[in-house]
Amino acid sequence: MPFLALLPLALADAADAGPLACMQRFRMQDFVLGAWWGPDPSEPNYRAYRDAGFNVLMTYRNRANAEYGPDYQNPDLEFELAEKLKLWVMLDTYMKNDTPWGGIAPDPPSEHPTHHPARLAQLKWLLDRYGSSPVIAGILLGDNCGLHDYMAANARYLLDERPDLFPWMSTNPSVDAQGAEPMPLLTTQNYPFLYQVNEPEAVKRKAYCDRLEIDRQSAEKLNMALWPFLNCSGSVSPSQLRFQQYACVAYGAQGLWYFHYNDNVWDPAGEGPGPLYATAQECNRYTARVGPQVIGRRCVGVVHFPDGETPLNALAPGEGQLVTAMTDSLMVGLLTPEEQLRAANARPDGAMIVDKRTVPLGQPEPAARLVSVEFSEGVRAVTVCGEPQPRNVRLGPDHRLTLRLRAGEGVLVGLG
Repeated sequence: MPFLALLPLALADAADAGPLACMQRFRMQDFVLGAWWGPDPSEPNYRAYRDAGFNVLMTYRNRANAEYGPDYQNPDLEFELAEKLKLWVMLDTYMKNDTPWGGIAPDPPSEHPTHHPARLAQLKWLLDRYGSSPVIAGILLGDNCGLHDYMAANARYLLDERPDLFPWMSTNPSVDAQGAEPMPLLTTQNYPFLYQVNEPEAVKRKAYCDRLEIDRQSAEKLNMALWPFLNCSGSVSPSQLRFQQYACVAYGAQGLWYFHYNDNVWDPAGEGPGPLYATAQECNRYTARVGPQVIGRRCVGVVHFPDGETPLNALAPGEGQLVTAMTDSLMVGLLTPEEQLRAANARPDGAMIVDKRTVPLGQPEPAARLVSVEFSEGVRAVTVCGEPQPRNVRLGPDHRLTLRLRAGEGVLVGLG
């Protein structure tokens, strides 16, 4: 059935296409909007994260840092706060070498001088101690490292004993090796807006989309789900943040993670909003509203306006294509239910339209503008998603959809 026909049911029942095959076993089925690091465990901090639209928080990462003492070993308060405020948590298993979980020494020994992620015996202890909590969405098995044998063993144990929990690595350069294990979440720390801050905007946008395209293809090939990182630390402007988040959706993400949430978005010391709080809140709330229509759909390609920053494998608008013409500095991610990926004569039933304009922090944000996308003759109507009520738009003879978008903003539409 087309996206347009499914939309009323999807808005009422968050089921729509259903999760990707690789995600059906997990207890959390929503589009993940995750915050890294986790906040100091206080109700004002947790409430601020929730109100900004996040639904998954890391447990307090500084447990693994040598300057913190044993008071930070116990995550019970975090579970209590999350349950009270209807949040999920990702249990971070990193711990200091001299105060390991359960007093169990890491085997094999830690590769790092001060901290280590859980080995199998420690993971078993963690699950025995905390696994009954209803707010644990998953387990962080590794962070920004290769796939160690003990991490794969942990993932297999979770598959056998707790298949409902996400087995997550927050960036793993060994994607093919991970794809051979029961670890179906593909995450890359994709930070051109942090590490290439002095490069032209076009260079940063292209690098960001290049990485998303590489991971999109790997996720489809290896039957994994795309869970990208975006950067909100350092010098990030509102348009740059919007662009990163909505580009993730355009490339078929089934969840995403903010790095680093503190400071720019929320000041944990002053317990007050940072300069990007309102933008993060706006982006997260919109993404959550369209999440039911995004979950279970894969991106089959992204159409970019042809210019000097055309990313890897970008599709071009033109005669005979689904998108025949578009305004400059736009991209359109084409989404289709996973079950229809290889169906004969299937065409995408959703499109994420993103205004690619961004400016560095400190420069005036560009004004909102009218943009248009022209579709092939087979698209006679669209449904604009994410509004209080679905807005059906019957297209004219030119099959043109016109929207008003701010710099970096995205809008999901169903194609009928």
